[in-house]
Amino acid sequence: MKRRLGSPRVFWGLAAAVVYLVAAVNTWPVVPVRILYEGDAPPPPYHWVRPPANLARGNESPTPGTGSIAMVVGVSRPASIATDDAQGVVVLPEGAIEPRAGESRADIRITPIDPATIAQAPSGFRFDGNAYRIEGVYAVSGRPIVLRRPATVILRYPIHATEMFRRDPQAWTPLKAEVVQATLQIFGSTAQLGAFVAAAPP
Repeated sequence: MKRRLGSPRVFWGLAAAVVYLVAAVNTWPVVPVRILYEGDAPPPPYHWVRPPANLARGNESPTPGTGSIAMVVGVSRPASIATDDAQGVVVLPEGAIEPRAGESRADIRITPIDPATIAQAPSGFRFDGNAYRIEGVYAVSGRPIVLRRPATVILRYPIHATEMFRRDPQAWTPLKAEVVQATLQIFGSTAQLGAFVAAAPP
């Protein structure tokens, strides 16, 4: 059964926002960019892994995302990988992946998960939406990729996120993040992949 993402007009508006964010992220180090997107309709309903009780009825499960990144003469190509519902995106610039002998491709997977199954929320914050586990492996060996340039993670949130965190072995690590309220999206730079979540004050 196909998922209902709202009207085509709403979906393409959200997709345009993601593309704009990706373009802004890739040009940010060179040219200062003021991110702005004004749509004429709200984004489609948020898809929860575990919705609040008052939103459980009618909730649609979030979708994963997969993609591959070519490595040409030891240099990984620029790429953006997104979930099918556009709630989670990772953007990798050219040369972001450390080359490995015999490897010509890296495979990326984005999986939505309930953040409460990872750990308690960071002190002074509440989770705002799903967590997204972003994994990358070299195609031949299956070993985790190593980043030599930061990736950018873009998450859509349901209410009012102000921060993005990455789960490291023993703690949530805050990332330098920017919020785009018009599209309910937050994006941050990360030197490693893992599980990411948007959060807000209680």
